[in-house]
Amino acid sequence: MQPDASDVTPTEPPFLSGVTEPRPQNPFWGYQDLALVIGLLFAFIALILVIAGGSLFLYPKLRDNQAPLLLPTQVALYVAVYLSLRIVLGLRHGKPVFSSLGWCRSKFHLGIAVVAGIVLAFIVSGLATLLHTPKVPSPVESLMESPVLLALFGVMAVTVAPFFEELFFRGFIQPLFSRTLGVIAGVILTAALFGALHAPEYSFAWQYALAVSIVGAVLGWVRVRSNSIIPSTVMHGAYNAVFVVALALSKLTANK
Repeated sequence: MQPDASDVTPTEPPFLSGVTEPRPQNPFWGYQDLALVIGLLFAFIALILVIAGGSLFLYPKLRDNQAPLLLPTQVALYVAVYLSLRIVLGLRHGKPVFSSLGWCRSKFHLGIAVVAGIVLAFIVSGLATLLHTPKVPSPVESLMESPVLLALFGVMAVTVAPFFEELFFRGFIQPLFSRTLGVIAGVILTAALFGALHAPEYSFAWQYALAVSIVGAVLGWVRVRSNSIIPSTVMHGAYNAVFVVALALSKLTANK
């Protein structure tokens, strides 16, 4: 008796036998995407500088006091970071930005992240003293004369700045470096880049760049341990909060 067609088990074509689906890369983006993001950032920064320059031309008073431009420029820079990531990850790959870059739940206790950020701030401050870190002018000092601008700066330094910096460095760059070079090298290289990009804020004093790089390495380790950028963002915010409070206290002391 001939077997019924429904009893026959379908088999794979011979040329597909033993072939498995390739695993997707983790992260799914590559160095071409990194180059595209950096290129977009340069374009956005050029546009921001043109607008800032135009503001100085239209409002001559800003030439003597550029403090009102500082915060809007900083916000514009963070918007540029998001748009660059959105264009590359969202439009090019069709993926969501935040969850792709590690903004997801983690078992890492956020209370520990807060305490660790505060402790890290005091350790870095002590290290800066040991290294005889020079006193250099900071753009933030221009905000000291305006309580409103100083308060806005404090809020942004504790919330917006940590979020976008973690999104870009620990969310986008570190996983790519770690995939290529290994986890430890990825953390260290990202931390060094983090410190180098903050160096212009401190007149390129190597002590500041080293201190910020150490902070970046700790945040990178937290990113690896938690598999999320939420704990590192909270820790980053707590770290910044210590210096914001110190700045506010110095302002109050100066006014007495």
